[in-house]
Order: sequence, then structure tokens, then C-alpha cells
Amino acid sequence: MAVCLIFLSLFLFPGYGKCFSTPSQDLDWKLGQTVGGVEFYYAITSCKGSSTVFHKINNKNAYPVQIAWKEVFDTQAEKSVEGYNGQKKLLVQPGETYETDCMNPTHKALVTLASSAIPTYIATITKFNYKDVTVIRMN
Repeated sequence: MAVCLIFLSLFLFPGYGKCFSTPSQDLDWKLGQTVGGVEFYYAITSCKGSSTVFHKINNKNAYPVQIAWKEVFDTQAEKSVEGYNGQKKLLVQPGETYETDCMNPTHKALVTLASSAIPTYIATITKFNYKDVTVIRMN
């Protein structure tokens, strides 16, 4: 019976399963870096009441790449603090642009909530930088 109710609730309330269900956003993308034919953009905004950094990755190469990066934040309390999540990785197909926003968190690596980046206090992210960016050709 419980399984049936959960199944029906997904059809009756289609937004119920989405972890970030807010209206679509017009993000102010800023180019952070270009490394090995890959453009790394970011946007700082609010999502679900939390300061959030969204990423957009544009692979301008004709081949797939594995990218990796670390995140560095300025907050109301600290400058140049490295994110708690460590290194992030993502495989990006040739010519593809991967991006996310509050409504469409398709790639978890492309969303950083302040609460997961800096779990020791309620942070407001004021500035963002990429660190230790690598781009590796995958063929």
C-alpha cells in the first residue's frame, strides 16, 4: 500500500522528487578560467535559501575530456578558503556545454551550496575562484 501511495504521489505532485524546485533562473555567468580548450564559468546566487555557486563547463575540443578542479571561496567571515568537498571531477563530451541552475541540477558536481562547501558556519559566498584545474584528453 505504501509503495502505491509513493508511486501515485510522483504523478500527482511531479515536482515532489526534485531536490531544487524553484523557478528558472537567469544566471550572471562569469568566465573563471580557460584551460586546455575548456571554459569554466561560474555564477553566485541563492538557491533554497542558501548562497550557492553554479558552474557551466564548455568543452570546445573535438574530443571528450575529464576535468577536475577545487573551489576557493570568499565569505563574510573568511578570504580564500578552500571548499570542504575537495576535488571535483566531471567527464565532458566534445563540443558539449554542461551547466546547471537551481531548477535543473543535472550534474551534482556543478552545484555547490555554501552549507556543503563551508559546513562550520552559515556562509554567504561573496567571491569564487577555481584552483588546481586539470583537463585530460579521453580517447
